[in-house]
Amino acid sequence: MQSKKIDGEEINNIINNSNGDLGAVAAALMNQQKNNNQIEINKSLLPSRGIFYPNQIFVKKLTTVDIKNLSLVNPINFDATINGILAKNVFGIDVNDILSGDKMWFIFYLRKITFEDLPYEIKYNCESCGNAEVYNMYFKDLIITQLDEKFDYNYLMKNNDNIVVGFPRISDEIQENIMIKDPEAYGKSTFDADLLNIALFIKEINGKKVSILNAYNYIYSLDGMSFTAFSNYMGNIYFGVKPYIKIKCKCGSEIISPLVFNAEYFMPNIK
Repeated sequence: MQSKKIDGEEINNIINNSNGDLGAVAAALMNQQKNNNQIEINKSLLPSRGIFYPNQIFVKKLTTVDIKNLSLVNPINFDATINGILAKNVFGIDVNDILSGDKMWFIFYLRKITFEDLPYEIKYNCESCGNAEVYNMYFKDLIITQLDEKFDYNYLMKNNDNIVVGFPRISDEIQENIMIKDPEAYGKSTFDADLLNIALFIKEINGKKVSILNAYNYIYSLDGMSFTAFSNYMGNIYFGVKPYIKIKCKCGSEIISPLVFNAEYFMPNIK
């Protein structure tokens, strides 16, 4: 769905349906323009393949404030900034329901449509030939791992417990951060961050839905054999945008370059 101007016929229809209420006309025009500025995405391109989102999803280009905020992102404000950007620019889904594995794809896609996929220059040095070059990275260069279409959400533990696995959403990440910051509110002196992250994926145990806290307590008390097997299983269900890209040097060698969020990426050198 491409952006477009409101034509005369649309304006007449809005006025005719307003019963002379100029406030209603203004509101309708603003809403119409808002909708026309939205771009529909192909959900199948998402790391999750979009199968968890029943509605159409639309996005719009980043604003000046969005670009400024993204250019100032750091480890402390990262989650709040990213979630705020998604809440303002992704439509058709509550931001809290966006899967963790999809959220960075949305950020890269918003950058793509805002700057018409303007390349980001990555400087690299090839250890094989000593060549120092600049690589122009485009959206297509992202390494995107998609959810296996045949993924089985049921897992039988070594201790014979039946587990139903799901995928964490932004709301789960927020809850996780709250628990880590204030463990005493949950009867803990501290949480093991790695175990808590695993707990976000457990939705049911032996047919009963469980909270993040109950899932954490379950993981924490597992026997070594069951925990190790489940951890190995969890390592194979990743989907999302890899935190690096691969660059092919002229000599044929492959360079791994990390994806870096910085001011230059979100405020490119446009002349």
